[in-house]
Amino acid sequence: MKIAIIGMGLIGGSLGRALIRFTDNEVFGYDIDGTALQKADLLAAHTRALDFDKDLKDVDVVIFALCPRAAILSMNEIVPRLKNGAIVMDICGNKRIIVDEMTRLAEEYQNLFFIGTHPMAGREYSGISHSSATLFERAFVVLTPVSQDIEKLAVVKNLFLSIGANDVEICTAKKHDGMISYTSQLAHIVSSSYVKNPHCSSHAGFSAGSFKDLTRVAKLDPNMWAELFCENKDYLVRDIDEIIKHLQEYRDAISEGDEERLKVLLADGVKQKEAAETARKNRIKD
Repeated sequence: MKIAIIGMGLIGGSLGRALIRFTDNEVFGYDIDGTALQKADLLAAHTRALDFDKDLKDVDVVIFALCPRAAILSMNEIVPRLKNGAIVMDICGNKRIIVDEMTRLAEEYQNLFFIGTHPMAGREYSGISHSSATLFERAFVVLTPVSQDIEKLAVVKNLFLSIGANDVEICTAKKHDGMISYTSQLAHIVSSSYVKNPHCSSHAGFSAGSFKDLTRVAKLDPNMWAELFCENKDYLVRDIDEIIKHLQEYRDAISEGDEERLKVLLADGVKQKEAAETARKNRIKD
């Protein structure tokens, strides 16, 4: 297939590198930053740069690897140029805003297949320089289909499996945004909050794995994450309130020196973690 990737950052660049390494698809990369395209050449993240006038009318798949608002703007420019039967997909971190726009476009361009996707993979760095062809290995990929075409859906699923993904999860955009608020966005908020403690700057010599794990994603792209947080504010505020409630429980027990209450709270946390691990293992086995 001929695949166009719009946005050659960390995820777009990694996707391009994976497709080049593990499949025989032809990949055309595009980015408004010429330096990113030069790096895409050096890193084998695309076959060559996308020529809008020559290539768009022939591509089989176009992937928008941009922040949601930029993806929507680019989608409206590119979709009218695509051939009948082309697959239009994104890999944005929020799905409702994208799926709403795809639904609108699908009514006008009924000869195209629209699907939201979100690979559960990433790094704490941004930019194509930090991309990796193996970023998607053993990852789950969430699919939020708009158009109804089983064969096209299978193409998208197999595309991710071909670059190492473990499996796909198909759901609504609403369910995706509700879950990703907790599994990803809240984690970034907590990490960013944690490093603002005055002790953070002098942690060397006093920290180990737990500090490293909790602070890893504090090194984020402020522009991208601020947009994602605000677009998903209903779910994210809900989850922030939930963690504040539990932190208050721990604080009160510690402040009152109530070891028995604290043991109950900690034991409950252990049970919740073990249950989550068991559920994930069972999901992978299935």
